[in-house]
Amino acid sequence: MTVNTINNNLILPQLKNYIDKTSNDWNYITPNDFYNNYYMNRLKDGTYLLLDIRKKEIFDQYHMKGAKNIFWLDLLKTKNLIKLESYRDKIIFLICYVGHTSSQALVLLKLLGFKVISIKFGYGISPVFGVPVAGWLQYNYPVV
Repeated sequence: MTVNTINNNLILPQLKNYIDKTSNDWNYITPNDFYNNYYMNRLKDGTYLLLDIRKKEIFDQYHMKGAKNIFWLDLLKTKNLIKLESYRDKIIFLICYVGHTSSQALVLLKLLGFKVISIKFGYGISPVFGVPVAGWLQYNYPVV
């Protein structure tokens, strides 16, 4: 793809708008802030949707009370977009395994006009059995 093709692409203005509207918090909330400001705040009940985007079989094993489940690869299916439409005027909080998947889903839903915030670090559990949630530094790989 050339620069001219990218600049003539119809989605580019939407992408630029997304970048321009991204706040300093990068559309994330920490688990502590979500827990204290939303989950435990009964005054905010009904003002948001907590959407767990992990596989249904994992969701069925454990999830936060009140969470709904739509697997992230199924978000753009018509039946699921219809379900989400009733939450268009509410904040949709996304949670996944470690926050990576929810950050991808966040972009898709925000481009469709939804108010979406990702719960940073998710449940803090790797979706790959036996592989810990750790980054470059935790493996003691070199940095300069």
